[in-house]
Amino acid sequence: MQGAIDETVAERLWDGQVPLRISVHPADAAALGVHSKSLSLYLSVHRFSYLTLIATDVRRFFADADGGNARLGEVDDADIWFECKGEPLKWHYPVGLLADMTTAANAAIPIAPLPWHVTVRFLNFPADKLLRGHSESMLSMTSDAFMSMIKEADFMRNGNIKKVMGLSKQDQTQLWESFAAHRFRDFWNVNAQLVAGGSEGVNGGGSYPRFVPMRVYVAGCAVVQEPVSPVDGESDHEYTLGEILSNILPRYYSSIPGGQVSRRSPNGTGEVTTFPAAVPILHGIEVPPDTPLVWLSRNCSYPDNFLHVVLRF
Repeated sequence: MQGAIDETVAERLWDGQVPLRISVHPADAAALGVHSKSLSLYLSVHRFSYLTLIATDVRRFFADADGGNARLGEVDDADIWFECKGEPLKWHYPVGLLADMTTAANAAIPIAPLPWHVTVRFLNFPADKLLRGHSESMLSMTSDAFMSMIKEADFMRNGNIKKVMGLSKQDQTQLWESFAAHRFRDFWNVNAQLVAGGSEGVNGGGSYPRFVPMRVYVAGCAVVQEPVSPVDGESDHEYTLGEILSNILPRYYSSIPGGQVSRRSPNGTGEVTTFPAAVPILHGIEVPPDTPLVWLSRNCSYPDNFLHVVLRF
């Protein structure tokens, strides 16, 4: 990888995993004649992976464990979905991001209880909340969603997608296949071409991206994605994560340690109430607010080259 990327940090994040406990929903178990209703599957999933990549194995496990349940074995993989505490989990979000989001609104729980308990569903697919594909296309849909984010990140960094489109067909294929197979070196041999250097004309030297690809997740709100410059063009000051969050989400975040924010109470009265400021979480870790944004982007982005930051209250 390029010198600007801390390989040790990148590889440790790449190898990060979330221990899961997966159970079948009682209603689905009853409808499909599953006898082992109390059975759970325990496994560790890489934080960067997607639920669609384990869906088939999960279905086969419960079908085999239930004495070769034919009805469960015939379930179309496109009908498989997952939920946590009754809330459908977006299949195009990385597993680590989903795990971080489950505890984002509960400051009393500093980390997600482990193993993270997820329910697998085989019936009543929530098409109003999740995009449904076809069994033969679920992996290609996941690949397409992943590459779409890669292209969006390239556009934000450079103002175009020339770097992605300039990859050979072999490199584009290797980017996804090495990610899905968890081959760190093969993935970065290609991805380094996308994230090395900066955008032409930015700060004169081309060492910074035009904008940092970043999404911020706040419980009960739409995903926040704004064009965020990593550096002050006049002073060359590299913005910190705290400074950026204070700028784009002042109702939820304060860069002052232990600070508070004021916003209207959600009870509908219009009353302005003071709340403790949110804490930024990335890869299950509380990020120090003085961390330079450009360093985070280079070393701590997900494989789709976005920073997915969750605000925990």
